[in-house]
Amino acid sequence: MDSEGASRTEGLRVEDVKGFVERYTPHAYAIALRLTGDRSEAWDLVQNAMLRVLKSHDRYDPSYQPEQWLHQILRNLFIDRLRLEARRRESPLEADPDVGGLAPADTLVDPSPGPDEMLARDSDRDAVQAALRELPMEWRMAVALVDLEGYSYEEAAGVLELPASTLGVYVFRGRKALRKKLAPLAEER
Repeated sequence: MDSEGASRTEGLRVEDVKGFVERYTPHAYAIALRLTGDRSEAWDLVQNAMLRVLKSHDRYDPSYQPEQWLHQILRNLFIDRLRLEARRRESPLEADPDVGGLAPADTLVDPSPGPDEMLARDSDRDAVQAALRELPMEWRMAVALVDLEGYSYEEAAGVLELPASTLGVYVFRGRKALRKKLAPLAEER
């Protein structure tokens, strides 16, 4: 077997992993921040992704570009986090008549920002990030990669393992939804 064939079956070499982590952490953070909209959550996501890289470097498939592999890891971890949050939020909203007291629905706080929070937003970037967080995950990933990270449609489709036509639909719908959500901001200007 030639040396190229041997490297295809070995994954990343241990000495290459450190360089991979150093090289791709800033890029992973940018993607994670676009996904989560929160700096702390983004760093948690990046740390978990890099731990997964360290643990599974021997299973790296060289047919993937390193960015594709990392994006796949970030995407899977983010989806796992969303599923976990959804399970945590699932609770009955009605009071149990046998227990008494207030039901969770009676104690919920309105999650929409109040006037003081809206005034505190001092930049358009915050408004764009908030609107981006409201998009469905597929649209958010597509818009983040194409419009915010500068990937071509073909590159982004490869990263997300989608046909380019599907990616185009996601980008189109994501942009349309962002325009609608950001229209009040544009009218203020």
